[in-house]
Amino acid sequence: MSILGTFVMLLMAFLVALLAAPHVARKGKTPEVGLTRWVAIAYVVIAGGATIYRLAEIAMSPNLRISMPVREFWPRIPASAGVEGPTAQVVSGGITRALVEVQGLASGTRWLLGAGELLQGIAALFIGAAVISMCNGHLRKVSFRPALVKWFSAAAVVIVVCGLAWQVLEGIAGMQASEQVLGVVGAHWDTASMGRESLNDIIGQLEPSGLELEVNFWPLWAGLGLFTTAQIFKRGLEMQKDTAGLI
Repeated sequence: MSILGTFVMLLMAFLVALLAAPHVARKGKTPEVGLTRWVAIAYVVIAGGATIYRLAEIAMSPNLRISMPVREFWPRIPASAGVEGPTAQVVSGGITRALVEVQGLASGTRWLLGAGELLQGIAALFIGAAVISMCNGHLRKVSFRPALVKWFSAAAVVIVVCGLAWQVLEGIAGMQASEQVLGVVGAHWDTASMGRESLNDIIGQLEPSGLELEVNFWPLWAGLGLFTTAQIFKRGLEMQKDTAGLI
């Protein structure tokens, strides 16, 4: 699961906990926090197991599912053929990415995929751990703790670094896979019988993309949000210390 998926899942878990809380509420308790903590714990376990499984699959499976970029393409119908049914037609644009299962990927490409999966797993674990730490503090009635500030600060750095690096590694692996799968260096066929003058005239023939690396910057904004949260908790901790002797 991606890092963005982690945020979405934990947010949904908190909403579910809020809806379920009235049915399990007890006097003086905050069941929604407890439920959120257990969901976060379950997610950490599942995310850790899924990461290990995916790494083992990348290392040992002969076939790997990968998203790879391709040069913009749209199938062309031969001039001598006629089709019926479509009421609209494509005038520009086309397919630029393919999700495929590939056999025979180079070991270097596998290493890149594995590193990307590992970074995703690390980020997911840090996010889950930060949520667990926050819930533990609330249940112990010590919401503002130095450990919580450290967890959120660390999670912010990890999300920014891992979130950006993972996309770069995955993008490079996709480009390498595209070249390995579609990098045709020679071909031959009977031009007269097939009616094709070049390889690109064959319907369905894709070409590897050039330098195409897509990086979304949402990890940067997510990291800044977590860092801001850490500073809020830090300020709350300072205020708690300042007012401790006044109560």
